[in-house]
Amino acid sequence: MKPIFISLFLLTLSSCSTLKRSLIAGAMTGGTLGATGGAVFSPHKNDQDKNGYLFGIAGAALGAGIAYLLWDDPKPQKMQTPMILDEEPKKTELPLFDFAPELEGVRPEVTFRPLSKYEVPVADLPPELEGKVKKQFIIEYEAEARTINLGNRTIEISPFKAWEHVYEN
Repeated sequence: MKPIFISLFLLTLSSCSTLKRSLIAGAMTGGTLGATGGAVFSPHKNDQDKNGYLFGIAGAALGAGIAYLLWDDPKPQKMQTPMILDEEPKKTELPLFDFAPELEGVRPEVTFRPLSKYEVPVADLPPELEGKVKKQFIIEYEAEARTINLGNRTIEISPFKAWEHVYEN
């Protein structure tokens, strides 16, 4: 009865965090079970000690081997980008003028004027998807030319276009 409790206690120790501790716990569990089985199931009373010793060593080796095979490295797994974003993406500023230390704090205001709106995809949706899928649009914007005067510097920003991908509400 006592070896069963010891075996159960050792089985609870088998989920250790390091490989060394897992091998030790596996060897102790396998050795205890092997020694108990060798002594209990020995065919002759005179060979109980010898069988307990031999099966204990074999059980310890087998337990350590199984612990090594079942050990899972708990290193943090690489996070993959989720397919569905639950939170709003953070809006970040582009450091446009960080190429020169004296221009690091410059944040020009740019106003966009919408030019046109394109529906994506060009093909019509099948009838079973109508009303179930949000339509995607691409909005084309144009920014006007800007001139920024900073002391003895003048920065000219040429007109440019920008595109925004949006879904209907």
